[in-house]
Amino acid sequence: MNTHTKLYEKWLSYEGLDENTRAELAAIANDENEIKLRFHSNLDFGTAGLRGIMCAGQAAINDYTIAHATQGLSNLIKSEGKCERGVVIAYDSRNNSEEYARISAEVLAANGVKAYLFDELRPTPELSFAVRELGCIAGINITASHNPKQYNGYKVYWEDGAQLAPDKAAAV
Repeated sequence: MNTHTKLYEKWLSYEGLDENTRAELAAIANDENEIKLRFHSNLDFGTAGLRGIMCAGQAAINDYTIAHATQGLSNLIKSEGKCERGVVIAYDSRNNSEEYARISAEVLAANGVKAYLFDELRPTPELSFAVRELGCIAGINITASHNPKQYNGYKVYWEDGAQLAPDKAAAV
C-alpha cells in the first residue's frame, strides 16, 4: 500500500473526525488520483504561509490543517516565552474564513496564547497595524488573496507586522 493511501485510511479511521469530513473522504474511496492529490504531502508552510484548495486532506486547507498550522505557531510562541503578548486574527469574506479564524483562536487559547479575534472582516494592512499597536507577538490572516474561490489561505505575521522570516516559517 502506498503512503498517500495509508494516510487517507489514517484520516478515515480517526475517531475525532467530523461527519462531514468523513463523508467527503468516503466519497473518494475509489478515486486513487483524488486520494493522491489530497494526501501526497503536507501543505508547504513558507514566508507567505499556506494556500490551498479547501477540501479534506493534509495537502489542502481545512479545519485540521488550519489547527495543525496554528499548533506549530503556538509551539514557536511558547518556545520564545511570549504567550502573554498574544496573536491578532483577521479574516476575509471567502468561504470558511471566519470558521478558520475561530479555530485558530481556539488552538491558541488551548495553548495558553492570548488571541484577539476581529469580529468582522478586516484587510491585511489593518492586521499588520493591530499586531504592532497591541504589542502582539504575531498575527494570523485567513485569506487566499488573489487565488480562485475554491482556495483559502493562512498567513502569519510577526511582531513587526511583516510576514514571517524564513527561519520562523520553518519553525511553524
